[in-house]
Amino acid sequence: MTAPARVGEPSPRDPSRKKTQKKAEEYDKARRRTAGAERAYARRAQRAQNLRGGAAVPQQKPVSKAPFVVLVMLVLGAGVAGIMYFSTQAAADTYRLQEAKAEAEKLTLRMEQLRREVALLESPTDLARRAAEMGLVEPSNPARLRQNPDGSIEEFGKPSAPTKSTPPPPPSSEPPAPPAGQTPPGTTTPPAGG
Repeated sequence: MTAPARVGEPSPRDPSRKKTQKKAEEYDKARRRTAGAERAYARRAQRAQNLRGGAAVPQQKPVSKAPFVVLVMLVLGAGVAGIMYFSTQAAADTYRLQEAKAEAEKLTLRMEQLRREVALLESPTDLARRAAEMGLVEPSNPARLRQNPDGSIEEFGKPSAPTKSTPPPPPSSEPPAPPAGQTPPGTTTPPAGG
């Protein structure tokens, strides 16, 4: 037995109430469907309509993945090319750095050699030797100067003129004579006993 109808509601035996309940149930079912189920139902309805000869609804074309794949390949190719370029440049820079270090070491050694030569040429013994070669003589009694606390200059000692010695002979184009018992270079000695 069915419950009595309330005031203002349709009777349980009324056919319009059954339709309302059926629509509510369908609505609840539709709300519970997932998006994939909705698409499946839409495709089924489309096929049924096409079979009945109804107006064809334009179907959506599947989206092509080719542009995305090409874009990914281009990005990867550019990345690989960039890595190869930078690694090649790094290797070339390494070689240039090694060459520059070798050149710097060679120049440092040359600079040290030149410093030693300058130090030898500035030594008092070398200066005296070269001065003697040029004909200069050392004074025997040079005068000395002294500055007093008041700023005046005082001279000590009597300067004397150096005695002139004979200047060395100018260099000649002939090679010097060899010491006794040796033959000059470039000459041959006659064979002994012959």
